Amino acid sequence: MIFHDFGMDTASLAGPLEAKLAAIRDAGFSQVMISAADVVAHPAGTAAGIAAVRGSGLEVTGLEALRDFEGLDGAMHAYKVDVAKSMLELCAALGGRLLLVEASASRHASVDAGALGRDLAKLATLAVPLGIRVAFKGQPWSRAARDFRAAADLAMRAESPNLGVAVDAFDVLATGVPLDDLDILDPAQTFLVQLSDYMWQDARTPEEQTAAATHFRVFPAEGAHGELLAQFIARLDSLGYCGNYSFDVYNDDYLQMPPEAVAARARRSAEWLAETVLRRALPVPNLERLRAQPQ
Repeated sequence: MIFHDFGMDTASLAGPLEAKLAAIRDAGFSQVMISAADVVAHPAGTAAGIAAVRGSGLEVTGLEALRDFEGLDGAMHAYKVDVAKSMLELCAALGGRLLLVEASASRHASVDAGALGRDLAKLATLAVPLGIRVAFKGQPWSRAARDFRAAADLAMRAESPNLGVAVDAFDVLATGVPLDDLDILDPAQTFLVQLSDYMWQDARTPEEQTAAATHFRVFPAEGAHGELLAQFIARLDSLGYCGNYSFDVYNDDYLQMPPEAVAARARRSAEWLAETVLRRALPVPNLERLRAQPQ
């Protein structure tokens, strides 16, 4: 299967959780990134949401997303630790082995690298008994970790083997991070790569970047930066990255479309990436039937 390391995010699709999971599976994907809200908001309760995921036949890429965790103190820190414990328990219940953590954008959070590293190390320690890895992701609007470079530095300070980074292709494209900077990544500590493009040629202001990130993402091969995105993935591949790719596409139009139609778009994108960028051989449709035909 050429899509064994590709998956979709449930937040990219409209509809009930079961319909999202079915659309992802029927499009040919074997794994899914779970948005916590899709599980806990299940109309029959959290247990039913967990059962739907575990019964879907899809591997859980991970659970998203813990936000504004690091850099707080006092009661705010204690509150976030409780939230983190709950999300780690949910991740384990789903059969997931990765929790996505987005770099804090809180104005109340410290930007001291030592304090941030200690908090991330504490989170990683909480995850160890559950067998969960923590993928820390820089955010353009974060005060302390605006991209994967800063996220990797903080993860290194934490010195926890189950703490690594997640890299979001959109953030690299939209903020103009040089692809040469990907070379700082340790493939073994790069736990997840999220993929998307956007339609605008440039996102010139922070406001445009935020709008594109949260409302107007599209799948690779659909946007204005296909060549650069191909170079991004090829660069990671050449570095030895062999982890998972998740389509992380937030688009208001897609949320008004049937999940099957959106998942089909993701399938076409995965085929383009696999065949054109990663040079994987696509399966021939009905190959066994063709072989059985008399010559």
